[in-house]
Amino acid sequence: MTHFSEERAAEMRELFFETAQELLQTLNDDTLQLEKNPGDQEAVRAIRRTVHTLKGDAAACGFRELSELAHELEDALGLEPAPAPAALAEVAFTAADAFTAMLAAYRSNSVLPSAEPLRKLIRALAQEPGKEEPSKKKKKYVSAERAQWTEYEKLAVQNALASGQHAYHVKVDIDPGCAMPIAARQLLINAVAPAAEVLAVRPEMSSTQPSKSVELLLATRQEWNAIALKCQIPTVSTSVRAEEAWHPAGTPQSAQASAPAVPAPEPAVASASGAEPASRGRAAQASHSATENILRVDAERIDNVLNLVGELIIGKSMLQQTMNEFIRVHPKDSLRGRFADALAFQARVLNDLQRSVMKVRMVPVEQLFRRFPRMVRDVAKQCGKEVELAISGQDTDLDKSLLDAIAEPIAHLVRNAVSHGIEDAAGRGGKPVRGTIRLDAYHQGNQVIVEISDDGRGMDAQAIRARAIEQGLLSREEAARLPEAEILELVFRPGFSTAKEITEVSGRGVGLDVVQSVMQRLKGQVEILTQPGQGTTFRLKLPLTLAIIKALLFRVEHRLYAIPLNAVAEISRARESDLHQVDRYEVLQLRGQVLQLARLGRPRTGTNSTGKIFVLVIALGERKLGLIVDSLEGEEELVIKALDDQTIEAELISGASILGDGRVVLILNLAAIMERCIKAKPSGEEQIPYGLLLSHADRERLKAAAAGGQP
Repeated sequence: MTHFSEERAAEMRELFFETAQELLQTLNDDTLQLEKNPGDQEAVRAIRRTVHTLKGDAAACGFRELSELAHELEDALGLEPAPAPAALAEVAFTAADAFTAMLAAYRSNSVLPSAEPLRKLIRALAQEPGKEEPSKKKKKYVSAERAQWTEYEKLAVQNALASGQHAYHVKVDIDPGCAMPIAARQLLINAVAPAAEVLAVRPEMSSTQPSKSVELLLATRQEWNAIALKCQIPTVSTSVRAEEAWHPAGTPQSAQASAPAVPAPEPAVASASGAEPASRGRAAQASHSATENILRVDAERIDNVLNLVGELIIGKSMLQQTMNEFIRVHPKDSLRGRFADALAFQARVLNDLQRSVMKVRMVPVEQLFRRFPRMVRDVAKQCGKEVELAISGQDTDLDKSLLDAIAEPIAHLVRNAVSHGIEDAAGRGGKPVRGTIRLDAYHQGNQVIVEISDDGRGMDAQAIRARAIEQGLLSREEAARLPEAEILELVFRPGFSTAKEITEVSGRGVGLDVVQSVMQRLKGQVEILTQPGQGTTFRLKLPLTLAIIKALLFRVEHRLYAIPLNAVAEISRARESDLHQVDRYEVLQLRGQVLQLARLGRPRTGTNSTGKIFVLVIALGERKLGLIVDSLEGEEELVIKALDDQTIEAELISGASILGDGRVVLILNLAAIMERCIKAKPSGEEQIPYGLLLSHADRERLKAAAAGGQP
């Protein structure tokens, strides 16, 4: 067998961990299908194929415990007559959980969890009336045409064919009188190793059970006759049969022989037109081009490329700034046009490069949605409810980092929908006994919308209002003034408990502050749409990416800030005298509507109060807020740099960027500003007091960090 270096073995293990997660997800999907359709024998075969692949891959990576456990399960799945579908599904679900725990232990080099609970279920499955135990079950040889190979082994065959080699699937019958049937496998491998590369062997080398035959997957540049002679070992083998693996013509070409003479396989069948068949390499490349064009790349590498693209964008801004200064100094220089053309060409190529890299980072939300059918099934079973999950929009693409970040919030909302949103059978009224939860995703402008809906009891705004007053979160006057949409959003407040509503009214709210905090960190929003007795929808709005944004730059007391351009509904001009106080809130009457304002700096006094100010109308969901700023700096494409707590501490700042002239611009967290304004109680002070956004010391530390120095 081929031996790998430690570095290569580590790469194989990492690849195994990635593919194993996909295999386990497939195992869950197929088991759910079997549970819904107990008579689906194809689902049983699919489960067994998945377990077989996992067994082989684990053995190849040296994970013996996992491989042996999967081998026992594979035997139990192959019992004849077949086990009861319900029992089989329960064992498969338990196996998926056990395999997941073992993979986590392997990956962290920790102690493996006990596999005894799963083994007990497997033994119980094997000992049903009329069933033989797996160890006593008569093994059946799978013919060469039906043999199953792992993805790694298939890929090895494809590579061999593409390089012009022959690939043979060989079956060698072991002499019944062989004194060492288990060692016969190694003897065969040693015999053919000088003439061919052994890609796979069945039974695996880890198996301690004797077998009547051995199957080999070989890659070689020699003809079949030479390989067949190598397989003829006195007192070990009796006959040798073979076929060309994945023959390019699509027709299996078999050769069968008994010692000592072994005929060569027939040549490939010619096409109907009589033309000669294409070369093996070209045919293999054509038939497997789709597989060969797929690369597995670590997400960190893509992040590094995206970071370099961001640096190029900063460099483009620096060149543009230098170009503007050159034009001011040399307005009539003949090089102006050539510089402008070069910069325009660079900008087009850079934009294409940015879009290409962003597409690489995009993955379908199906990768996330596939986790939830099993979760819904388990939670519904625990709660004694009948719930089905409907999924749509799974092909919608989203940035991989965002997809990973929203996994926990969506899982929390789905669990809440099953356990609290959907009523039990007696409380469904005239609705179907089986409740429905829907997951949907779609693009809307430059955002991705993810919706989690149920047809349950809905949320009662009046009950939430009463509970908020009881917990002291609102006074009765404030509660009476708040519209229903803002009352519903009280469930996102940290510490807000709706224990009564869980069992009596709405059944929502416990821990939803986690959802809100994650959405704010991702610069997204969450909305609630509900109708009592009909159901609830949580709508998550997310940016396509967090890396690069179009931003509007403005100044407040000579400090430079930026906000995402897509959040700006409009820009208005006003005077200080146009502003009014309503319940000690600053407001502006804009086209017949009252707009609440947030002041980011000190109010102007004296002669300055007569000057004009800018009001940026920010729209987040259904709510609007006006930001009072001193002046506008224009639009700019910004590369967002995340800030850690050691660099700056300000919850209203979501990141920073560097302009072409080296200036640092701070990007405001609009969701946090909106939340601060909602929570603020009128007290005669500004809702966002002066200096809260950023102190002078913070700015100095940020500038030093951006320049690569130590704060």
